[in-house]
Amino acid sequence: MKTALAFALLLAGTTSSIQAQESYNVVQIGRIWFDGLSFGADTAGGSDCWGYTAPDGTEYAIVGTVTGIAFVNAATMEVVDEIQGPTNGDFPWKHRDIKTYRHYAYAVGEMTGTNAGLMIMDLSTLPDSVRFVQAYHPAGDVTSHNFSIDTTMGYAYILKQGYTGFRMVSLADPENPVEMGTVTTPNIHDVYARNDTVWVAEGWSPTFSMYDVSNKAAPSLILRHPIPAGGYSHNIWPTDDGRYAITTEETDFKTVKIWDVSDPGNVTLVGEYLGSSNLAHNVHVKGDLVYISHYEAGVTVVDISDPANPVEVAAFDTFPRGDNPNFRGCWGAYPFTQNGYFYASDIEGYLTVLQLDSVSTGVGTSPELPAGFSLEQNYPNPFNPATSITFHLAEAGFVALTVYDILGREIATLVSENLSAGTYRREWNAKGEASGVYLYRLQAGNMVESRRMVLAR
Repeated sequence: MKTALAFALLLAGTTSSIQAQESYNVVQIGRIWFDGLSFGADTAGGSDCWGYTAPDGTEYAIVGTVTGIAFVNAATMEVVDEIQGPTNGDFPWKHRDIKTYRHYAYAVGEMTGTNAGLMIMDLSTLPDSVRFVQAYHPAGDVTSHNFSIDTTMGYAYILKQGYTGFRMVSLADPENPVEMGTVTTPNIHDVYARNDTVWVAEGWSPTFSMYDVSNKAAPSLILRHPIPAGGYSHNIWPTDDGRYAITTEETDFKTVKIWDVSDPGNVTLVGEYLGSSNLAHNVHVKGDLVYISHYEAGVTVVDISDPANPVEVAAFDTFPRGDNPNFRGCWGAYPFTQNGYFYASDIEGYLTVLQLDSVSTGVGTSPELPAGFSLEQNYPNPFNPATSITFHLAEAGFVALTVYDILGREIATLVSENLSAGTYRREWNAKGEASGVYLYRLQAGNMVESRRMVLAR
């Protein structure tokens, strides 16, 4: 049985004059469609997507549908389960937002009816099914557009019904939330929470703000910043170090903006980006890469390692029918998997599982290509349970990188595709395999090279 594969991003590669910058190809792993609601010539009902990594390493995509929340095995594209959600109102969009915490999935929506409120779903019963726990909400505050979970501190921050602020909810007992207080903000649309800090996108104000919520009884405003000539302040996500915040405005021809917020008293705009459809929805930040659900442009990936000069390094058009500033196409993007996959969800009901495959290229000059064909020793070696394999190609062509056990039985295929000349790295996760000696074999055209590696439990 083949193990789940984890694909790492390429780090190697140099140019003759300046440091190389990665360029990425996007590979489609799978794509499925959930039935939508017809309006005019279109369908709608697909909404946000999120993800969950099970203890055995299996990755699941979680997506909002017309009828509820669907759970999909990202490797097989099998719909494992779907939990009924509220469906009354909000035609035809059926806004739903999803997050995970420990082995639970949570979801909110703008609809009323069955399971309205904060849906709580136990994922410990996967891969067989998902156990619905309860739908929780305080009296008079049933619907919500968006929420965030501070997974470090164990609190959910849930938009109040009517967009008047957010609720602070303890998840100390993940199946039985407890209200801790509320914060009133103008025109709130999205929240992001991490380490007792909450970021807020404030709609038509148009402003964004940051709150210190370490004291739930007395939250304090850290900053509120106006967006000059702004559209609708729609979504906000900070970088991992908290120095920068990235915002979208979900308004025609309004850019994705990168703000230096390291000094709350002197917030500055340092960089801007806008994809081909000229209408961006949401951003999610993972390291130096920003994944943007960009409506008709599909999902775009932007490198912000130099925040003043954001560069689009990859894109996948999930909506090839157009490239205009319309509310169609890619709605959600989730990059936080452990195997290198990322997910894109479309308004029309599609869930697409993708993978970044990188090739090092120079910036402003031609890269130095490998002098020949070669396969490096894996590192680390011995390993448990994952190891990286680097190889070099002097010419473009079809490439196969395969792992075998000591008896010559094929265990995993890490590469089986056409690749350009360059240096590549793949990671093999041997979770589930027995200790012992394995062989990995690289073939490109008439060139073949093999090496041994040791899995030591």
